[in-house]
Amino acid sequence: MIKKLIQLFWFEKTKEEEHRTIRKSFARVKRHGMLGAIERLDKDYKQIDEDYITRSILNTKYAKFRLRFVFVTFFLLSCFYVVFLKTELYESRTALIVRDMSQTTNASSLGLSLLGMGSSSQLQDSKIVEEYLKSLDVYQLVDAKFQLTKHYKSDAIDFIDRLPNDATTEEVLEYYNKHLIIYYDETSGILSVAFAHVDPKKAQEILEFLVQNVDYQINEFNRKKAIKQLKFVEVEFDKAKEKMENSSSLLEAYQNKHLLLDPTAEATSSSGIIAELEARLTQKKIEYATKKSYLNEDNFELVNLRNEIKEIKASIAKTKSNLTGSEKNPLNKVLIEYEKLKMQLEFDTEVYKNALIQLETTKIDVAKNAKTLSIVSKPNLPDGYTYPNKPKTFITILIISLLMYGIFSMLSQIIKDHKE
Repeated sequence: MIKKLIQLFWFEKTKEEEHRTIRKSFARVKRHGMLGAIERLDKDYKQIDEDYITRSILNTKYAKFRLRFVFVTFFLLSCFYVVFLKTELYESRTALIVRDMSQTTNASSLGLSLLGMGSSSQLQDSKIVEEYLKSLDVYQLVDAKFQLTKHYKSDAIDFIDRLPNDATTEEVLEYYNKHLIIYYDETSGILSVAFAHVDPKKAQEILEFLVQNVDYQINEFNRKKAIKQLKFVEVEFDKAKEKMENSSSLLEAYQNKHLLLDPTAEATSSSGIIAELEARLTQKKIEYATKKSYLNEDNFELVNLRNEIKEIKASIAKTKSNLTGSEKNPLNKVLIEYEKLKMQLEFDTEVYKNALIQLETTKIDVAKNAKTLSIVSKPNLPDGYTYPNKPKTFITILIISLLMYGIFSMLSQIIKDHKE
């Protein structure tokens, strides 16, 4: 009926007659009802239906009109939704820098700083913060305090963007991440974080809560890592202490067994005695040879010298035997075994010292905050909505509508040409 009304209106216009179609139709509806008006409209339409050329022209014109009407309607409805219905979101922003206080600035990081690039550690920490803020664990913390899930399903969100009541956890998390905007600037090392909400005060409060949680959690990551490392270091420290005590006990037992405090000193002393005895032996031999030239063999002095030389040789032999001879426990064997035990004790003592240093260092790491979160700019209280950008959205809808209209017009013309 609408098509017939419009085509009759155009038909009257082409004949330069008074436009009576719409006015007559209203009058017919009042007088004869809807069915009667349709019957009389069909009767008036016969003059168009009987003229093939006029009907073809009007049908083509109506097809173009209908296509334009569809796209104009789409454009107007879209603009109406964006301007009057779409939820306006207020975005609170903050800027952060994650710094590692446990690392000293080396040459490579200094070079990156001169080139305007953040260190790899800073990049890694910032990416960890980004993934943590987007995680389900953080969302559950935020949801418990600010009831975001309930908000996302409420009438505060427009009917298109609003989440359904049976939305899954994954859908809710994805919706939350749409409102959480995170950007890392590799040049300056600044991590920009923003959160959008229908209430500007709520947006600021949620962002402040996220920053506080990150400040605690970023050090909690390192603290948990240090605690695990501490447990390992404590085990290694106990092992090193036990080894050192065992080595000390073995060395002490060995000293007690051989009644020696330091076999090295004993060996040095024995070597000195041998040298002294050999010197005395040489002196006595010279004295004996000298006196033998003018004394008899049975002279008392020569006999006495021979006895002294014999005793000195016996003493030298006994001392050498104690030092390296065929005794049950010769001094050189005792010295070698002692040196082994002493070296093992020194090694175990050094390992124990290093383990003790590592243990104390790890305890400090557990207690201190290795990472620090520097807030470049605090979360602001937005005084105007950020989304949607109505002028930009209006232009985008207009361009899309015109492009789609052009494409459909071209397709319909091609189809029409093929039919003809």
